[in-house]
Amino acid sequence: MYKKKNNKPLYIAVAAAVILIVVLAIVQSTLSKQAKQKTTMETEAESEMPVETETETPTHNILLYKSSSGTIEFDASWLLSDSDTESVLEVEENTLVTMLITPAEGKALESVDVLDYDMQTVSSVVRSVSGTEDATGEMRLSFVMPDRDVFISFNFTDVAVESETQTETETESETEEASPYGLTLHGFTDEVQSSYNGMFDEQKFLQALGDALQIDSEESEYRNVTDVYFGETVETEDSDTPKVCYEIYFNGYETWSLLSTYYVTEDSYVFTEKTSETEAETEAGDDNITITDSTGADTTASTGTSGSTSASGSSSGSGSTSSVSTGETTTTTTSMDILSVSTVFLSFVGDENVFYQAAFDYVLSKGYTGSITGTMSSYEIDPENQTATIRIMLSSGGTITGTYNKSANTYSFSGL
Repeated sequence: MYKKKNNKPLYIAVAAAVILIVVLAIVQSTLSKQAKQKTTMETEAESEMPVETETETPTHNILLYKSSSGTIEFDASWLLSDSDTESVLEVEENTLVTMLITPAEGKALESVDVLDYDMQTVSSVVRSVSGTEDATGEMRLSFVMPDRDVFISFNFTDVAVESETQTETETESETEEASPYGLTLHGFTDEVQSSYNGMFDEQKFLQALGDALQIDSEESEYRNVTDVYFGETVETEDSDTPKVCYEIYFNGYETWSLLSTYYVTEDSYVFTEKTSETEAETEAGDDNITITDSTGADTTASTGTSGSTSASGSSSGSGSTSSVSTGETTTTTTSMDILSVSTVFLSFVGDENVFYQAAFDYVLSKGYTGSITGTMSSYEIDPENQTATIRIMLSSGGTITGTYNKSANTYSFSGL
């Protein structure tokens, strides 16, 4: 018996397949649309973002003025143009610019000017390549390129080339200038050196002489002295004090002379006028008075004193006395000079003759005779108590200290 075949399951399967295909097509279409929308959005977003572009660092020009006195070296990549008188460079701003400067022979780099066109100085440094201060060698210029154009000028100076002859001449000239007061000593022989037992110092001698004569003072009678000559040695009566005495004269004139006395113990010089005993007696002149000693014999003594002041602020004074007995005894002469006395001190005490006489009388009271020279080595004035103290160093080797009381107008001395 014939049965009709049931195709329903087949239809159902075909329908399910069709539905599945339709669903897949719809899903695929949806996904494709979403992807397209996303791509469009990303494209739009990218189009809205700013586009980054690379920018170049600004450059500025350097104008170099050339000089025949030296050469300038720099980075060749900077050169923009060149001529006989100038070079133009192009450099990025904030770049460290360095240039090597080499002065020509006989030249030295004096200065470098780095300026902008408003004439404002651009900070720069110039150093010697060798690390010394010698600007005749290679020098290096360094600066940071500013945000504007600049120009540079190089300034050179001449360097004197010294020959051996010039050097010797200058050395001799320096030696002459180094001599105290510009004095030149002559006549210093081996015999003279021997008399000083090898202790003579030419520089010290000339310095002491110039100081004592105040050669640099316009008021000094010795201001024109340029040459000093050693004369004859001079014997002195005082043999207990070790000293060396020579007559010295100036500028070749033997009549223009002084006595130079070197005191060995003190290592010091004293310069005095050379006078004989006869001259000292004659100089006493009208100042002589006659007195009678305990034996009844007449004795002649001088009470005269003298003083002179120089423009340099010091003064000198002297006192002298001589005695002659009625018998066949020798004549004894005592004289004393005080040098370098402060004019300030003399102004304070008022009467300089009284000061010189008081000091002279004190030295005589200590039994000193002969030609004595004293130098005021120091003084001090006490204005509150109206007193002054002084210190005098004697050529004989002793030192006296004096005190002046202005209210009583009296002197007191000690020492020796």
